[in-house]
Amino acid sequence: MKKIYILLSMLPIGIMAQTFTEVQTSMSNYYYAASDIGDIDNDGAQDIVVNGAIDSDGDGNVDTTYNGIYKNNGSTFIPYADLGADATHLGDIKFIDYNNDGLADIISTGLSYMDIVNYKHYRFRNTGTGFVKEADLKGKIYGSLEVFDFNHDGLQDYALNGTQYVDGVGFVNKLDFYQNTGSSFQVTSGWMEGTQNSSFKMVDLNNDHLLDMVILGYDGNSNPIFKVYLNMAGTLTLTQTLPPLASGKLEFADFNADGFQDVVVSAQDENYKGYLGVLMNDGAGHLTAQNINIPEISDSSLSVGDLNNDGYYDFIVSGNDENNDAVVKVFTYSPSNQNFTENTTTTTTTTTTTTGLYNLGGPGFVHLLDYNNDHHLDVLLSGFDWADPAMPSLTKIFKNVSSETNLKPAPPTNLNVTKTGDRFNFSWTGASDDKTPVNALRYEIKVGTTPGAQNLAKYVVTTPSWFLDLDPAIQNVYWSVRSIDASKVYSDISTENTLGTQNISLENQFSIYPNPATEKVFIKGDKVSDIEMYSIDGRKLNVMVNNDQSINVSHLPKGVYMIKLKIKQQETTKKLIIK
Repeated sequence: MKKIYILLSMLPIGIMAQTFTEVQTSMSNYYYAASDIGDIDNDGAQDIVVNGAIDSDGDGNVDTTYNGIYKNNGSTFIPYADLGADATHLGDIKFIDYNNDGLADIISTGLSYMDIVNYKHYRFRNTGTGFVKEADLKGKIYGSLEVFDFNHDGLQDYALNGTQYVDGVGFVNKLDFYQNTGSSFQVTSGWMEGTQNSSFKMVDLNNDHLLDMVILGYDGNSNPIFKVYLNMAGTLTLTQTLPPLASGKLEFADFNADGFQDVVVSAQDENYKGYLGVLMNDGAGHLTAQNINIPEISDSSLSVGDLNNDGYYDFIVSGNDENNDAVVKVFTYSPSNQNFTENTTTTTTTTTTTTGLYNLGGPGFVHLLDYNNDHHLDVLLSGFDWADPAMPSLTKIFKNVSSETNLKPAPPTNLNVTKTGDRFNFSWTGASDDKTPVNALRYEIKVGTTPGAQNLAKYVVTTPSWFLDLDPAIQNVYWSVRSIDASKVYSDISTENTLGTQNISLENQFSIYPNPATEKVFIKGDKVSDIEMYSIDGRKLNVMVNNDQSINVSHLPKGVYMIKLKIKQQETTKKLIIK
């Protein structure tokens, strides 16, 4: 097994500066908050949901639990909806499409000021015009949520970690698994060793297409732990015990672009001293910790992404220093030196390389997102302003004003799917990017039962291949892939592929025009032997090909459609816009 060691530099550099400017929003200022990023209305813009508490009457006291959803209008964030009076804080919140209808639903956990004894856990369904509560369950605090497809059936499962009060027992730390059955969730209580003040991640560490787990936090005996569990044929098996950590966050990224996911952690050790480190993956799922020797950071949050536009993953940390002052630090990765460099966020020295960010400390959150789709990562930051004697908690967005060009990646080509029993094996090649190495690209895979649909699966994976174990009744699928670079920029959608077809080779043999169309669409190329047309929601439409290889579309409403053509025993699918 290879071992990769990363040297960690504390020397500031004066090149490739990251400059940010604050964007005014209508977001509330949150205390004890968590958040997630997603697209609630499929308009291609990243929206935000926040789990936390607010000072509703402005008297300086936190008095109301409030979970807000904020819609991105392209230039700022505006209130879209809230999640009701029994919202949660001191917990976590995540987007999840649990019914595979293409709309981002929400799960949350924590406690409410309306009931500080009984912790709550909710599921909210996205109706397309708002959110409705569909589940009201016992919840956890001081914990975390993660969304993933553990059994590869295309349905998004989730796990809930943290502490929960049980009558007659006291506080219990468990990690519970909620397996999505398609119509409900099957719960496994105490699925894995649970922790309080925790963070855990489900990630394929050894590229075997099975999700492994990295977890930290206080166990049931109030001892900090930090462990790695590899997935052995569906069973998470302890393979590595790392120096104990708690009260922190984990994230993963392929920092050195070797094709394997590494881990970054910001937490506290067993002596309550701040710890910041990158754990490099040797390719077999074994992590080697490289401590970053900086002054202590506590109550920290972190996020990963390419912050200096060189194509490699960096990370940002927010929290409190040894003097309990708020700090925000950016660490950029140098592929030539294989090290990380701390970028300060003040403007008092000539060595500053990151400017414009506000120092907000924990407890709070930090996220990297491209909210304005300019292919540069912006910063969502929430936490206490320790420099203000009143110690308010603020929620802010900072726009990355870099002028450096970052092109979106190229979509994958050479899509291939094979079926063995009920297992569909997907693979692809051909993705590329102007800056992010191919090994470090991630992919969004979309699978449906009709052209353009995603009713079987849609989520992000870290390898250029995947598999799904589907219902025996499903004999064929339609699927596509998008590449994602280190700045979280998505490629165009690949040409759709289906079982037993050669879409890529056929792609260059025909075209449809005009596109967009209003009256007729013409097919240029060999004679079409069969045609099927579908609306974007998967409904099959009645159309026919005329002798001149045209299709009459004048009777169809404006919108996006998928045309599936059969030519010389081969099939391919094209997107058509009718205006």
